Amino acid sequence: RLGDCAVCDAGVAAKYRCPGCAIVTCSLACSKRHKQMGEGCSGKRKVAEFKDIRDFTDADLVSDYRFLEDALLEKDRAKRWRPRFRPGSDAAARADRAPAATKTVDLLTQKAADRGVQLFCMPDGMKRRVANTTFYDRKRDLMQWRVEWLFHGPRAPRDEEKKEKKKPTPVARAEDAKVDETATIGSALRAHFAPGPGNAARLHELRRFRSLQERTNKSENENENENETSSIGIFLAAEGRRADDPRFHRLALDSTLRENLNGKRVLEFPTLHVAVLPEDQDAFPLVPENE
Repeated sequence: RLGDCAVCDAGVAAKYRCPGCAIVTCSLACSKRHKQMGEGCSGKRKVAEFKDIRDFTDADLVSDYRFLEDALLEKDRAKRWRPRFRPGSDAAARADRAPAATKTVDLLTQKAADRGVQLFCMPDGMKRRVANTTFYDRKRDLMQWRVEWLFHGPRAPRDEEKKEKKKPTPVARAEDAKVDETATIGSALRAHFAPGPGNAARLHELRRFRSLQERTNKSENENENENETSSIGIFLAAEGRRADDPRFHRLALDSTLRENLNGKRVLEFPTLHVAVLPEDQDAFPLVPENE
């Protein structure tokens, strides 16, 4: 029914058809030999290869049906195999940081809620969950938040001409493992502008903000009433919004972290965007007052 073997040319009736190239062979030796001929053949069905509908046969329809069955089988297998990321598991042992106990996560969520913060914790093993170092001090009844700072550079001239709404791109990034909720946003920010050993490269990246901060401090020390044309703005992304309509909360520099986070949603820990106003205002549309 398959005709003669197409490899050995000995006139032997073929017994097998290759799923990959459809060549017919009479034995295992001929089947292995044909994989080395020409560009080679993997011997597997080309399930993703395009085929014109006019060339479709019943065999192609069965092949596509089997491909869909294999996909469902792989999905079920992956769901059953997925390792449980919990203390003592193999997945936890391979992780950079051990998973937090359920009681710890519940405590952080509850204490954040007591402060008017809706805290969302991601599943164990997620990058943001692993990086979170937020801590609740029971003795002092104090939340110590991990804070991520994203410093944004000036917008490109072409973007300003087109007035396009592009996602802000930071030019520098910094992290604070633990910031007391009683500390003001301004004091936590100034700590990143302080000179020190090995900070030359970082201070160069932050020169836009550092120079503005120094001018502001000089004006305050000299009791000048001169109105600065530019100022530093701190923004927190509003969680739970559509990806195509991002909005931000503007935070007060002279208010504490606790006061600024009150009434906000936080995903694991606050990520604060540092920008220069009014130049960067268009990149951070504010949350409407009625929301």
